[in-house]
Amino acid sequence: MSVRMLKEEVKQTFGIDVSMGQCRRAKKHVIELIEGTLVEHYAKLWSYGEEIRRSNPGSTVKISVNSMPDGKIYFSNMYLFVWKKKENWKWFLENLRDDLGLENGFGVTLMSDQHKGLLEVVNEILPTAEHMQCARHILANFRKIFTGVHYEKMFWRASKASTEPLFNAQMKEIQILNPTAFEYLMEKNPKSWCRAFFQEGRICDAVENGLFESFNNVIREASKKPIITMLEEIRLYVMERQFNLSMKGSAWPEFKPCPRITTLLNKLKKPQRYWQVLPTDLNQFETRNLAESYVVDLDKKTYLCRVWQLNNYGCVHSVATISFLNRDVGSYVDPMYFGAFYRNTYKYPMKGINGSNMWPCTNYSTPLPPLRRKLPGRPKVNRRKDPSEKAARHTVSKVGKRILCGVCKEVGHNKVTCPKVDKPKKLKVKRKKKDNGGSNGGEGGSGTKKMKAVIQVKEEVEQKPMKGVTNVKEVLGNNLKEKTLQGKRKYSERILKKKLGKRVEGKKEEGNTSANPPDIE
Repeated sequence: MSVRMLKEEVKQTFGIDVSMGQCRRAKKHVIELIEGTLVEHYAKLWSYGEEIRRSNPGSTVKISVNSMPDGKIYFSNMYLFVWKKKENWKWFLENLRDDLGLENGFGVTLMSDQHKGLLEVVNEILPTAEHMQCARHILANFRKIFTGVHYEKMFWRASKASTEPLFNAQMKEIQILNPTAFEYLMEKNPKSWCRAFFQEGRICDAVENGLFESFNNVIREASKKPIITMLEEIRLYVMERQFNLSMKGSAWPEFKPCPRITTLLNKLKKPQRYWQVLPTDLNQFETRNLAESYVVDLDKKTYLCRVWQLNNYGCVHSVATISFLNRDVGSYVDPMYFGAFYRNTYKYPMKGINGSNMWPCTNYSTPLPPLRRKLPGRPKVNRRKDPSEKAARHTVSKVGKRILCGVCKEVGHNKVTCPKVDKPKKLKVKRKKKDNGGSNGGEGGSGTKKMKAVIQVKEEVEQKPMKGVTNVKEVLGNNLKEKTLQGKRKYSERILKKKLGKRVEGKKEEGNTSANPPDIE
């Protein structure tokens, strides 16, 4: 429950209006009573690690602490997701290398956002590992300088190009459009973000680390809680997910591709009709589509587009060739995608642990929470989304749904149009009718009055022609002149009356003094 919701709940329940600061402190106090303080959480870390080793044999648990000059031992900021120092990355990768037996990193593929400290440590700890950088992070920085949808489309085409000639062709278009953008992308080491330079046989053709972003979104709420609660929620989520995935793959056939790979192969069968397959040898073929052609070797499972070598399950060209021979496309998929290997991945389940009252005691010095740094501004909790990430609209269609009225609970209308609701009567406002001729200033009046005067004068002239008058315009002119003269006379008379009244009042005030009091009858 948020602090604002807590404030409204207190106001409705007890009728007390409390401040936001009071609600915030009350919420913090309640959480400490339920989950414990930070000092209590960090004091249990050694016992928590021993319980994990006991319940899950073979697990590696290491805790990094810092000894201060005052003799106190503080917990390091390793598990607080603040991986910014080179020393922290080095400590993590050394433990990962020793635990998984990676040696110098041969055959290992890493993907990150290319943090400077991480780059140096990977070259030092795992020198032979393939270190790729997420293409989406590069695009986010690229878009800040070079805006436009055309830049984004050309970048993705260059990033997903499977051969070096295709990559050079896409980069040539960028260079013609903007040489500065071309130089910027070439400085970012294309060998780490383009599929054309990825090593073959790694069964990985992804150019962005969406898996990490998904996991980070799942543990977003857990990362706000104290360390023991946070680790427990992450452990429970991983344990449940591992069990569900193992049960999911238990019904799959052992030596056939899993359903996800089968779905991808079925999608590749649709565009295969655009490719012509021509045999050149026993198991060598040439696939053509207009001016585009590639050579397929089924014995070596190689293809010049390199997509088959990268993902190890096939591409449109390999599917077209295998279908040309009336063979099963699934038999050419790498065994890593078979159901037996999938179940082998989740063969060792994560076992549960006892509650904190059953944890073993240790003789180690209890560490204290890390020194807290007060950063400016409010803490950022949610992931900062890139402007290109469009927020998904969560809308539900009402097609086929019976809509009931909220008042009478009948079908066919809602509470706005319900006939049983007494609606307030609308006040009728009388509006003045606009004249066709429009208003006209002066003594002439409106256009309709002018028209009536013209018609009346015209009829009088036709019935009783006056001497010296030839048409209606002269009569109207004479009438207007008389009216203007009358108006001027009336105006002058009003002014004279006002002046005379002021003079009379002034004389009365001069005569009204204490020596000459007014006569009162």
